[in-house]
Amino acid sequence: MVDEQPSGVKSGNGKAPPSRGIPSKESLWLEDIRKLRDEWKYHQNVRIELEQVMQIVFPKKYQAKYYETALKFMHLLLQKQVLRGADLGEFLRTHNFSKATFYNIILPRLKRVGMITTDRESFTEFEGKRKFYRKMVKPSTQFSIFFTHLAKEYESIIETAKAKAGQQKP
Repeated sequence: MVDEQPSGVKSGNGKAPPSRGIPSKESLWLEDIRKLRDEWKYHQNVRIELEQVMQIVFPKKYQAKYYETALKFMHLLLQKQVLRGADLGEFLRTHNFSKATFYNIILPRLKRVGMITTDRESFTEFEGKRKFYRKMVKPSTQFSIFFTHLAKEYESIIETAKAKAGQQKP
């Protein structure tokens, strides 16, 4: 019997290895909220910049190169709104970023957390020939939709608990 751990680690002896915690590729990073509040000076009417949002996905303190690459990429993507394969190649050459790191780590994580979406655009070189596909990358709002929903639901849980606590008191 082979047990499979959430991190994908397999054990042949029936016993699971000790947990190594949450895999970094499946996690987001939040520092102490009080510290972030003081650093970001966040308030309902004060905008948080892309640099601050990207620190949650690629913490600059722990993943400086990923953070730098992702931040420059997101600035370019938000400016152009659609990037195709040639644009991605030009971006990597211009900034001298690793192609493997970008395609194997940066893009998948940005897609997984809902900050980008990828599509394929079909085209044919010559009439009657087979189809080819070009990758297209676009910004996505799924990241913000998810966290907005999460925050609203948590607020609802708190308000419900307060209401129930108020009803129980004679």
